[in-house]
Amino acid sequence: MYNDIINNISKTIIGNKEKIKLTLAAIISEGSILIEDFPGSGKTTFAKSITHNLGFSFKRIQFTSDLLPSDILGFNIISNDKLSFQKGPIFTNIILADELNRGSPKSQSAFLEAMEEKNVSIDGVTYNLPEPFFVIATQNPMDSSGTSTLPDSQLDRFMISFSLSELDDKEKVMMLKNDIVFNDIKSNTINWDELKIKKTKINLSDEIFKYVIEIEQTIQSLDQKIYISSRCLKQIIDLAKGWAIVHEKEYVTHQDVKETLPYILRHRIKFLKQDEKFDFVKKEILEKITIKK
Repeated sequence: MYNDIINNISKTIIGNKEKIKLTLAAIISEGSILIEDFPGSGKTTFAKSITHNLGFSFKRIQFTSDLLPSDILGFNIISNDKLSFQKGPIFTNIILADELNRGSPKSQSAFLEAMEEKNVSIDGVTYNLPEPFFVIATQNPMDSSGTSTLPDSQLDRFMISFSLSELDDKEKVMMLKNDIVFNDIKSNTINWDELKIKKTKINLSDEIFKYVIEIEQTIQSLDQKIYISSRCLKQIIDLAKGWAIVHEKEYVTHQDVKETLPYILRHRIKFLKQDEKFDFVKKEILEKITIKK
């Protein structure tokens, strides 16, 4: 099933099969995704293609400097002498926060409760969001004009981050020939209740949990400061499980953790250029840990 979904999305999104797998694994793991790249690089098309192929409800919010939290969450109005709550666009399965770092800190923070608790609070009343609920956010590089830095509290809520892959000449020709009509895409609806049961049956040995703790200890031993929260450690486990499901396995291996870890740490490492981060994770963290067989 997952291969069919990946192949269908790959017809729309050229040359990014690994990123498609990674995004699918994150969604299976109930994690939010941050895509960072230059304007016009296909970030929004990537997010829309993923959601259309999964059959989830989907809404898009274009972040601008004048966007208000109520434009995202919703607001109360008085109708027929009664207080009525008008739901905002965040009440959907997948919300695309387009160019998130172009919004004000106040509008960015409107996502914090939703990303962590899967609900929102308006005037002291809590409203549950649909299940499942994910955020796919795009942001322009931080040196772009009109951007503001996302706070650490929000970055930590994103399970993974990545940039789209560079296309070679052949792939660029394919991309230029590709006329995307999302209404023509046939979705492969995921049965979320069945998937939740399947996730509980993925086998994780104690060695995998110990390996994650060793990763944390190795990071803490580095001269450079990389903050790894308890949430992050849980994301490592959850994403490895999602990665195993995408590859149709019933267990998690050390290799599953190795393959997904760079994408979890990417937005948590701030002292390197983006193209240097994966080598850093490999050489300074993963290669320093001996896996006992």
